[in-house]
Amino acid sequence: MNDKKQAQECVADTSVITKKQWPIVLAIFILAIAISFALFIFKPVADKKISKEEYPLAEYVIASMKPVAIPVVSQGSIKAKTYIKLVAQVSGRITHVAKLKINGGFFKKGDLLLSIDDTDYRLAMSRAKAVVAAAEQQLIRVETEAGQARYDLKQIGRDPSKSTSYALREPQLAEAKANLQAAQADLEIARLQMQRTNVTAPFDGRVVSKQVDIGQFVSSGTLLADIYSTETVIVRLPLSLQKTELLGIKLRNNEQLIDSMKINLFAEYASKKYKWPARLSHTEGELDARNRLVYLVAEVEAPYEKDDLFSDRPPLTPGMFVKAELTGLDKVIIKLPRTALRYGGKIWLIDEFNKLQKREIEILSKDREYVYINSGIQQGEKIIINAIDYPLQGMKLLPQLISSLEQPETINSHE
Repeated sequence: MNDKKQAQECVADTSVITKKQWPIVLAIFILAIAISFALFIFKPVADKKISKEEYPLAEYVIASMKPVAIPVVSQGSIKAKTYIKLVAQVSGRITHVAKLKINGGFFKKGDLLLSIDDTDYRLAMSRAKAVVAAAEQQLIRVETEAGQARYDLKQIGRDPSKSTSYALREPQLAEAKANLQAAQADLEIARLQMQRTNVTAPFDGRVVSKQVDIGQFVSSGTLLADIYSTETVIVRLPLSLQKTELLGIKLRNNEQLIDSMKINLFAEYASKKYKWPARLSHTEGELDARNRLVYLVAEVEAPYEKDDLFSDRPPLTPGMFVKAELTGLDKVIIKLPRTALRYGGKIWLIDEFNKLQKREIEILSKDREYVYINSGIQQGEKIIINAIDYPLQGMKLLPQLISSLEQPETINSHE
């Protein structure tokens, strides 16, 4: 009974507390509704803007078919065009060394290189002169006797034309003339031997290495020195058959191409790059069996003379390594910047609706700056040359024309 009574009292107390607080709860509820209504009424309104669609920028050039001389590069080592082993033509002791004193020395055509003792050859020439004089006297004597024989025959009334050749002294006359010719030939030989004791330079050149020195005895055929001409140097340039086709070179007569081909040689010397113009000399007559390459021979005249424009340019010394750039006959093709070439040998174009199109092409050649296209592009098409993020076939582009393709001249490096 007591527990039941206590429970009823607790319920009565709770009911009293709720009745006292309900106005407060109602006020809070009304305030919340008012605040929500105010926020809805006075909420900020966003400005409405019309969205403008932006397209990727596509820089392009116009494809144009025109004659182009495609540059081809090669490389090689400079060699002397004329390189000889100087040998003695007579025997004797070397009495004087002139321009052959040191390896690397220069000389001019006709300069004295060395002298061989000429005593024996001077005596031989004196003896030959005496023999010639004796033969001349013998000929005079026989001619006189032949004339006297004709006179005697006429005096006795005989016709000289009907006499024997022996009676007219003709055999003796022929023998005397032959003896004189032989003596004169011996004199000429002695004179040549005498001249050959002084070894002179056959051209403007340089000493590679000398093999003899003063006081040394040499025989005919003894090696005196290795020398080469400084008048002209050459370089053998290996080219593949594909590169020879680009230059217009055929494996037959190329005389018409010699004057039209332009060749420039480049080399580094003391951290500086230098350039030499060269000319095509000839094409070698066979392919190298080891690598199936054709060798072109280019030559440079007066490689040791200073150039007016490049006074500090070093000479083209044999053994120097050079790179060569060759341009031959023009070909009617399309020339584009290298940046137009995409992965897989493709290019990107802009069609008439300003949409991107991908196309495969046939590449004739390429270098660091340009790509030369044989087929796959039509005249007047728009070729994209810049990079585009996430390029998709048919995507809309914003075209921008680039007017010029010309770039500064550099040494090309073909791939």
